[in-house]
Amino acid sequence: MEEGIPLNSSNTIIGAVWAQYGPYHFARLSALQKLAGAERVCAVEIANQTSFYEWQRAAAMPVNLTTLCPGNAVEDVPFLKVFRRARIELARLGIKVCLLPSYSPKQSLAVLLAAKSLGIRTVIMNESHMGTARSAPFANWAKRRLVGLFDAALVGGNPQQRYCLSLGMPREKIFTGYDAVDNDYFATRADAIRSEAAHYRSAFQLPDHYFLSLGRFVAKKNLAVLIRAFHRLRDSHPLENRHLVLVGSGEEEATLRRLCSELDLPVHDKSKLGKENSGARYHAEESGDERPAVHFYGFRQIEDNPVFYALADAFILPSVYEEWGLVVNEAMASGTPVIVSETAGCAEDLLERGLPADFAWPGIFSQLRQAGLRKKIRRNGFIFDPHSVQELHDAMRLLGSFPQMRIAMERSSRSIVNKFSCDNFGRQALLAVQAAMGESVADDDVRTENTLASARG
Repeated sequence: MEEGIPLNSSNTIIGAVWAQYGPYHFARLSALQKLAGAERVCAVEIANQTSFYEWQRAAAMPVNLTTLCPGNAVEDVPFLKVFRRARIELARLGIKVCLLPSYSPKQSLAVLLAAKSLGIRTVIMNESHMGTARSAPFANWAKRRLVGLFDAALVGGNPQQRYCLSLGMPREKIFTGYDAVDNDYFATRADAIRSEAAHYRSAFQLPDHYFLSLGRFVAKKNLAVLIRAFHRLRDSHPLENRHLVLVGSGEEEATLRRLCSELDLPVHDKSKLGKENSGARYHAEESGDERPAVHFYGFRQIEDNPVFYALADAFILPSVYEEWGLVVNEAMASGTPVIVSETAGCAEDLLERGLPADFAWPGIFSQLRQAGLRKKIRRNGFIFDPHSVQELHDAMRLLGSFPQMRIAMERSSRSIVNKFSCDNFGRQALLAVQAAMGESVADDDVRTENTLASARG
């Protein structure tokens, strides 16, 4: 490919590269292939294992997936091995433009350099924003140089767009909508689960009322603040039988369990529930302790997660910092109100300013003012300072006290997250491909329709 000569977007082979394909990636790829044509989009992953996630794949792969370094964990594959394998496979597949997962870790950088060595145009897929940027001046300079190797960008939302601009990517080359989940899957499953709520509560031994957090147990998730806020809620409202459900696993689990013990919070370990052989599924004994408690459910596959979302009073993401927070997408698609750290990358886009629909309940305004949350309420939940136990406690208390507000926020959650669908990811990815190939891209909805018409040929 000669530098400076635009390609024709209607017949270009696109590579969709991620470190390891999981449920999120398959859903996005499917939408992109539906829009562009399956024969034009090649699925490529660096490795088929990682130490961060325990995703299980179905016996039959949903797509024809090329794995550069099979049998390895992504983080363990040597740089040069990834570089060599990427050069071979990208050339074999005839890829002319690559959607790439940023330039970090080093394995992703290896794919980027391999693509550039072959003259392939590249689109960075990135979730970083000012709140996650902690680099020294030299590192920032290096980032700007690396971003300069890309021909366009596909990022999460407004904070990510601003950060990408600060690194030198031209505004007309930046597109939003990268962070998406299969909204239809979560919505359909959640509705089915709610229609048989008693069955699923019994099967999963879930309390009648609970707040939910789902994700890795690592320091940045800030789960200690959530547990302290729940403890304060229990002490301030001792008659409310509302529990805390934690779904996930990670290095912080032992520390979190100790904190519960220090705060005299009952702990129910349900991490083995449903993970034994199929004949023993969901038959662990009930604890018999009905006091507000913390329930540890361990890591769950995507098939189980809608149960936890659908039956929760609210989903909470308390992270000190977060590139985006796809679990918030999942909760919203399931029709669940959300309480999200204001420093999370998704907070600005997914928690829309304004009040929930039909918001006219006596007493709520004065309580919002007293709690200092008048500026923190959103159409589908609350944002809060992740360092403030009190602010999180107040948001949890208000959601628990006003069931009408929860119902209105449930409706808002779905309407908002529908704007961040996998179909939208596919459209925005095609726009980014067009921009990377040097083609003119119109503004807003007009450029979307023009690009889709061109992509379909």
